[in-house]
Amino acid sequence: MSSDEAEATGPGGGLYAALQQAAKVAILLVATDFDGALAEFTVDPHDAAPAPGGMESLRRLAALPDTHVALVSGRDVRTLTELAGIGSAESIVLIGSHGAESNRREVVSGGRLDEAQRARLDELTEHVAALIDEHPGSRLERKRAAVAVHTRGLRQESADAALAEARLIGADRDDVRVLKGKSVVELSVSHADKGSALLSLAGLVGADATFYSGDDVTDEDAFRALDPLSGDVTVKVGSGVTAAAHRIGSVTDVVATLHQLLTLRAAAVEEREKTGRR
Repeated sequence: MSSDEAEATGPGGGLYAALQQAAKVAILLVATDFDGALAEFTVDPHDAAPAPGGMESLRRLAALPDTHVALVSGRDVRTLTELAGIGSAESIVLIGSHGAESNRREVVSGGRLDEAQRARLDELTEHVAALIDEHPGSRLERKRAAVAVHTRGLRQESADAALAEARLIGADRDDVRVLKGKSVVELSVSHADKGSALLSLAGLVGADATFYSGDDVTDEDAFRALDPLSGDVTVKVGSGVTAAAHRIGSVTDVVATLHQLLTLRAAAVEEREKTGRR
């Protein structure tokens, strides 16, 4: 589905109807990207924090019967845990490194990097470190299976030059996956993706429908993996060409949409329990 076909910006209309249907299924999986969906972007990626109300709705959803919740991110799981404030006893599943790792081991198939992958990542990190020195203000982020160049806050011309050089480092290499995001290019030695990890989790919990929201290019793997015709709800945050069925405008809209889904799911669960008592 192209951006022209996606639901018009806003958490109402067709999106609300889709949420109503998803809320009624027996087993529901609710998942969202972190940066740009649940949290506003910041100049320093380590300063990101969930928007008010977002985590509250996710925690309340996770507490409902037959309702599973996941955060999906390009961040590694350790960083995602810290930024989202997830406690060790919480049932929220974390999928990090674009699907390459999770706090629930059955979700991902990649496991630890082998010796060749570790060496490749060290090599890429050296190249990126040299790039950072040549482009003051850009930042390096080392992840479990990737190294990223961040340019948020730089002048457009400087940012474009740094990102173009980062893309060249991984160009024409079958052993490196180049991931282009908003003010970031990531060079990964893993070929995992968010869509595969999300489908794996949905299968593990037996989900009858999955909700997913995200804003970035890597979220398109999840949008393409899910099937709105079968009851899944895919939500693009912001502008850009997308495979998602619906579109909303901002992180604030994501929080509002999660609250809507929480209200609908709680009502559906209550109605089902009443029916069961009869």
